[in-house]
Amino acid sequence: MIDEFAKKMNIKQQKCYKLLDKSLENLFYNQEEFDIGDFNLRILEILMNLERKQYQEELAIDGKKDKGNGTYPRNFSCLSDKSLMINIPRTRSGAFSPVLLTLLDKGKDTINKLASGLYKKGLSMRDISSLLEEFYGESMSFARINDISEEFHDLRKSWESKKLDKSYKVIYVDCQYQSLRRGDSYSKEAIHLIYGVDNSNYRKLLHISVNPTESANSWEEVLESLKGRGVENIDLCVADGIIGLEDKLFKYFPGIKLQKCITHKKRQILLKTRPKDKREVADDLRVVFDNFEKEDNKKDALSKLESFTNKWKNKYPNIKNYFKENIKDYYFTYIDYNHNIRRYIYTSNGIENLNRQIRKATKHKTTFEKEERLLDYVFVVIKDFEKNNWSKYPVSHFEKMGNRHN
Repeated sequence: MIDEFAKKMNIKQQKCYKLLDKSLENLFYNQEEFDIGDFNLRILEILMNLERKQYQEELAIDGKKDKGNGTYPRNFSCLSDKSLMINIPRTRSGAFSPVLLTLLDKGKDTINKLASGLYKKGLSMRDISSLLEEFYGESMSFARINDISEEFHDLRKSWESKKLDKSYKVIYVDCQYQSLRRGDSYSKEAIHLIYGVDNSNYRKLLHISVNPTESANSWEEVLESLKGRGVENIDLCVADGIIGLEDKLFKYFPGIKLQKCITHKKRQILLKTRPKDKREVADDLRVVFDNFEKEDNKKDALSKLESFTNKWKNKYPNIKNYFKENIKDYYFTYIDYNHNIRRYIYTSNGIENLNRQIRKATKHKTTFEKEERLLDYVFVVIKDFEKNNWSKYPVSHFEKMGNRHN
């Protein structure tokens, strides 16, 4: 995997080894793509370097010294189907040997379980200590574990500093709620997520942050962040019905189009509908938004919406308020696009699928003690999902969308 990594960076293997010995921030900057396999190797190297650090600290207590002497590369066929290189830290006396080396003979699955398990436990001190004791057969100090988690934290911070593409065909924005501790209290807070479709039709994570609540103002901070990372143009934004979001979008990305999620709107209406009317109202809404044929147009769609509100306004007087004049067009933006991609942009279901992956990964983690730990964990869950799903295949239907900014 190290050889593959060096090849990706297009530098000599020896230069790669020196780079790996530096900070993970520099390492991440030189990766073209996040790779969970490379990430697992980095974790192993981090753990062994921290073992050496602890070894040296224990010697110092007894008044002894054994200086570090860099690393040496070693092949391990157990890490993959191919023989891979990993950098083993050493000392001048040669007396130091990482405990982790004994695990490398137990096979790829064991090593990957150790590496990814640190994240899948949610990065609490107690959970990580328990997991590492399971593998090492001995406990590890909380101070040492904190060193490990700080190294993981650097991966996300490095990604946040990387420049993004100048333009994206579409971005999907949504929030996913997770319990988080602040001070002496716990509350569910909004993880703000954005993924975009680039000009090669691949989906990529663009932003992740936490805010106590979701609002147009919280999304303004996110949009400002995208702008700061080099994004200049976005053709379309797909979002739920956040009040005032359109003003923030137009402020930072003039010319952007907004599609408000139809699924969210249907759900909102049906929640205020009597059980005996739900099926009929749902069927009527399906007709209103069924505009996926080439000949369908926005004028006819708005006419269907008017017929829907006229039919139900006597029984549900507030139904007209769900489609006010100043926002109703945002629910039909998808009709402006090629009929082949309308089903991909009329709802935010794509990011809802991502949210399900996050909920699945965090279902055994009732809360997070720190905001940074929550973000670190969700970041790796998403990047793993991105590698195993989004990065494999482009969404070919977005070829039909084009890009107004190319």
